[in-house]
Amino acid sequence: MIKAKFPMKDGRQALVLGLSEENIRRMKQGQPIYFDIGQVKIQPSEQLGVVTVFYGRDEDELLRTLGAFIGPTTDVIVVPKGDKRPT
Repeated sequence: MIKAKFPMKDGRQALVLGLSEENIRRMKQGQPIYFDIGQVKIQPSEQLGVVTVFYGRDEDELLRTLGAFIGPTTDVIVVPKGDKRPT
């Protein structure tokens, strides 16, 4: 899994979730994906604009796909096993 956020032209933040084949396999087995929004450090003053979800075979492919969005203000987090289930 890859998580990222980046500023959009209108000033809002785009939140990105890249799912790997392993994530999809787990979802098919009834295991939901948890996305800890706190890891992407959204500030109280930031407004979310869009959420983008995309697929890649593995984290390397996810990073290559995400490359089109990466810039100097992009926060990227690679989570190979996904987030832990919230308690």
